[in-house]
Amino acid sequence: MPKGAVMQEELTKAATRLFQARGIRAVTLQEIADEVGLTKAALYHYFTNRDDLLRHVFGDWLKRDIEKLDAVTSAPGTTRERLRLYVRHHISCLTENIELYGLSFSAESELPDEVRAEFRKFKRESDLVVQEIIREGMRNGEFVSSDENITVFAIDGMCNWLWKWYRSSGSLSPDEIADRFTDLVLYGLASRDEEPVEGPGGRTREELIRYHSRAIRFHSERIEALAAE
Repeated sequence: MPKGAVMQEELTKAATRLFQARGIRAVTLQEIADEVGLTKAALYHYFTNRDDLLRHVFGDWLKRDIEKLDAVTSAPGTTRERLRLYVRHHISCLTENIELYGLSFSAESELPDEVRAEFRKFKRESDLVVQEIIREGMRNGEFVSSDENITVFAIDGMCNWLWKWYRSSGSLSPDEIADRFTDLVLYGLASRDEEPVEGPGGRTREELIRYHSRAIRFHSERIEALAAE
């Protein structure tokens, strides 16, 4: 790797550490330069301004994740297999860049407009990918008919919440977490030969979806609390 690229990577790592510790707005370019032993003037050899630095910190990995997402979910297989691949990819990307994801969710309003737009674009594209998998599963009979938007929100919300509680030192690996999450989702979406119009207690299917979406959030919060303990 060229020397300039190495220093640029060191600067982005230093910026990420400082942003994570103190927030984006509280960190100056001088402090980032000090972190790697450069002068502020020398920093401008690698980034034209603060927004350019933030674009590299947040934008580069987002673009890579979008490209990998398309490759992963376009692989041949059943919709159940593609949904499992989607959840695995989503959790893998998040856990590999947990600090950046955490900053993106907690300090999104502090990002430059261009970077914030890129992050929102990634989230939209991710939603569209899993939405199409859900639709295909409903069309071919692998999944029960349901409110696809609520299902997408439930899946992505369950994955995204990892930024609050995931620790690399935890007892479960990212792949193990992904498999457990996917099993929960696939059990709820699995097609049934004789599915009643109304669920237990007289609930309609839409009410059951809302109920289980709330349950997923509750259990995610319980996992966070237990992990902290």
